[in-house]
Amino acid sequence: MRKSGNKFIFILAMLLFGSIGLFVRKIPIPSLHIAFIRSFVGTFVMIFIYVFLKRKIDREAVVRNRYNLLFGGAFLGINWILLFEAYKNTTITSATLAYYMAPILFILLSAVIFRVRLTGIRILTILLAFFGLVVLQMKDVSVMNDMDSKGMLFGLAAAFFYALVIIFNRRMKGISGMDRTFMELFLSLLVLSVYMLFTGEFSAFYIPLEALPYALILGIIHTGLAYYLYFSTVDRMDSQYVALLSYIDPLSAILFSVLLLGEAFYFNMAMGALLILGSSVLFDLIGKKEEKMKRRNSS
Repeated sequence: MRKSGNKFIFILAMLLFGSIGLFVRKIPIPSLHIAFIRSFVGTFVMIFIYVFLKRKIDREAVVRNRYNLLFGGAFLGINWILLFEAYKNTTITSATLAYYMAPILFILLSAVIFRVRLTGIRILTILLAFFGLVVLQMKDVSVMNDMDSKGMLFGLAAAFFYALVIIFNRRMKGISGMDRTFMELFLSLLVLSVYMLFTGEFSAFYIPLEALPYALILGIIHTGLAYYLYFSTVDRMDSQYVALLSYIDPLSAILFSVLLLGEAFYFNMAMGALLILGSSVLFDLIGKKEEKMKRRNSS
């Protein structure tokens, strides 16, 4: 496949991820149940893709990474529950931007867990992102808005667990992106199923008929297909392109919410988006160059 084709497919995957909030809003059931549906349907879509492509899972790689996969899958399920709660309690724009604090939380967690030194650029990106979060909750630069803080907190909590997912994924070795995704979806389904079984949530599980198409789209298109499109192209693209094109996800989520749901978009939201997303772009462009320079100097 040509590079232009890879970029197009990757962008399509980002647009699918960016439209998730639109469909979650159409499913009037608890976020735990939505996360279970997404894991269940997504897992079986991935099984179908394996069968269709006549591809086998690398069992040795799975066994070697079993603990990281287990924690990654469990935290992925928790992350979805919290993110869907964020969508339900505040605007998609605010939920998305709070959730996009994940890269910054990953930097902080890496410093604590892996003792990665906080360089000047890392500290700057952290400060910019947190300042953006403060601005996001304000009516203008000086007056606080009545925005639902509950949804923002759910978004931040989802970002924290997604940062943990990133960390456990970084710890894995010798496993393909597709195998990793399938196993984490399956283990997420397993963990959510056990939790729902012991808490009696299965007895309350119900999907209204009018919400069924949205639930199936969320599982088939936004999970199974989107993840396959993502991992079938990400390894064939330059990492810098991947980093930059990934911002289509949050930007499209904001655009969809404004154009299709009619959600208001205020000046403070634009400033918060600029600071939060800009801090990540800054780290992707400058921070990685800084790391490469240090590697050259040390070698």
